[in-house]
Amino acid sequence: MRRQNGFTLIELLVVIAVIALVGTFAAVAVNAARSKQRDATRISNVRQVQSALEDYFNETNMYPVGEALPLGDASQSGCLSNEGFGADCTGHDSVFLRIIPASIPNGLKGRVACGTPPRNAACYTATLEQSAYKIEFELENALPQVGLIKGVNCASPEGMEGGACE
Repeated sequence: MRRQNGFTLIELLVVIAVIALVGTFAAVAVNAARSKQRDATRISNVRQVQSALEDYFNETNMYPVGEALPLGDASQSGCLSNEGFGADCTGHDSVFLRIIPASIPNGLKGRVACGTPPRNAACYTATLEQSAYKIEFELENALPQVGLIKGVNCASPEGMEGGACE
């Protein structure tokens, strides 16, 4: 009798199935990590704008004018200077935030939209007296440690909270 070397068909199928399963789990883990990284960037961007708004308030004793203003829009809110939000802050005396980061639309459901035409963005609105502001922004994942939820969240001078701005 002659002995054959090699793998059987069953052994090959089992190895291929295991490799496919590991690949699937790896892809899911990578997508989850990317989603969390996008949310971390969104929160960081909103906090950066909040810090610049507080600097603006300390200098002018009010917040900049704006209603449903898409933050990071190159034509309306590309920067923040002592004259408020603008497309370009070149030549202004005080610049609080030279480049306002735009929203990352990947992975969002479009629950927060503003501007003309409406688009996914973090939306800034000042109160009538300009003594406060609200920034609505959307997240892909909940962050219960800091009180933020999946979907619409609100930032104001008091901090960030889960849910739409009131």
